[in-house]
Amino acid sequence: MNFRDVLKELEDLSTERKEVDLSELSPGEIVQRLAEENARAILKIVSSSKKIVRLATWWAETLKGGGRIVLLGAGTSGRLAIMEAAEMFPTFGIARDRVVGLIAGGKDSVFASKEGAEDSERGGKRAVTRLGLGPKDLVIGLSASGRTPYVAGAILKAEELGARTALITTNPCSYVRIDAQLRICVDVGYELLPGSTRMKSATVQKVILNAVSLIGAVIMGKVERGRMVGMIPTSQKLKARAVRTLMEEFNLEEEDAERILEESGWDMKEAFRLAELHSTSSGRI
Repeated sequence: MNFRDVLKELEDLSTERKEVDLSELSPGEIVQRLAEENARAILKIVSSSKKIVRLATWWAETLKGGGRIVLLGAGTSGRLAIMEAAEMFPTFGIARDRVVGLIAGGKDSVFASKEGAEDSERGGKRAVTRLGLGPKDLVIGLSASGRTPYVAGAILKAEELGARTALITTNPCSYVRIDAQLRICVDVGYELLPGSTRMKSATVQKVILNAVSLIGAVIMGKVERGRMVGMIPTSQKLKARAVRTLMEEFNLEEEDAERILEESGWDMKEAFRLAELHSTSSGRI
């Protein structure tokens, strides 16, 4: 596919339209307009809530069934995929190899743009093939335009291998070229800087990813009493958060909370069980 073919695909996408001349706005007006546009775009996510819940259910089913979740994209979408995957272990205690993030162009693309990498449908297919995916797995592609060849290739290959597939995009489904078993299309409208989908589009994609992983974790029992019981306290900050959580939820003194966490091996779910027993026996709850 050459740039003339891409030109035709882009001409109808709302994220490519110019609606505002930034040169006519003051810096303060740009801040206000940017905030307002992001807020409006985020609220549009609600109309896709049923599909988001369905994807979250797939997310939980995949991990419960021993499968892997692969999040992938190019450019900003790929960086969002990697960031989301990286957070699953410290936040919910999900093993690092169970939720994987991929970006077109490989790891070097995380820190330096490799825009041409997104044009390789073959690259997407290769990335999925190397993981050895199968029917237990779930592939979630992120593409603001809904046409990124790397994402299209990855989803196509994943379906050939029997995996479930989903696409998160910020253009109307009627203009989206990539097919998937589940497509979440949130039409964010124009970008303040035309075509710069690191802005509204990226913000909306991030919120959708947050919703999917959060709901999926709730389904899996990784959240109790509204707390991260799957959290792995690997840093001093997370250990302090774990102690504070037990103190607040079970009305414990700091020393008791720390002792319970030590007894549980800093396993939050086990610590919750022990804390409840302690609080019950002491008449605190």
